[in-house]
Amino acid sequence: MAERLPMIFLLALHLLVSGVFSMSVLTIENKCSHTVWPVIFSWNVDSQVSPTGFALRRGEARAIQAPSSWYGLISGRTLCSTDSTGKFSCATGDCESGKIECPGSYSWAPVTYVYFRIDNGGINSYTISVEYGYNLPVMVVPSQRSRTCISAGCDVELNKTCPKDLMIMSRGTPVACSSTCMESNTPETCCTRDFKSKQNCKPTVYTQNFERACPLAHVYAYDDNNSTVTCLNSTDYVITFCPFPNPNKTK
Repeated sequence: MAERLPMIFLLALHLLVSGVFSMSVLTIENKCSHTVWPVIFSWNVDSQVSPTGFALRRGEARAIQAPSSWYGLISGRTLCSTDSTGKFSCATGDCESGKIECPGSYSWAPVTYVYFRIDNGGINSYTISVEYGYNLPVMVVPSQRSRTCISAGCDVELNKTCPKDLMIMSRGTPVACSSTCMESNTPETCCTRDFKSKQNCKPTVYTQNFERACPLAHVYAYDDNNSTVTCLNSTDYVITFCPFPNPNKTK
């Protein structure tokens, strides 16, 4: 039995190196002029990432290991604080856990999302999404580039160009931009029921505004911008909030 253990270890090591048991390193960095509290949510209960929430001060970065078959999202919370009772909350992207971490269920919020699938059928993929709204510029840079594996993001400041009826304000300043679906929750704006088709799901002022500014992002349910980026399953990624030094950059 003792002689078999080294062989089992070597086999496992070989499978890991060869990519059969692959994982990707997700480095989340904050180049904003303020603190960002990332959220990491996992849909697959058998493939989880920890921690689920933490703080990144200006200029800080943190590396997270995403295991094989991980399917989840990353977003950023802003303007967070803890009240006198110890409850933690944020002006944008709050996961409503009352804590800095975000365990359990997750409700959609009007923020910028990055969806990841790690080692799904031998490939990785990611998508930048502003389908539910926007709060921060973000860019994803893969470690291995190819024709299909490219850098993508929504790297412009859109809070100030958001339609006024969709602006989310904090102390007189726009801090996020909600989608028409999140605000009105009608079949027409959310592309549900009779509007659940490419023929009936039409662009809105919100989606047109975001499509012009962020052509590589997923904007609404039936957009045609081919926003999913595919890479080798051994690829690592850097996810940067506020990737450019000018926080007021717009298009």
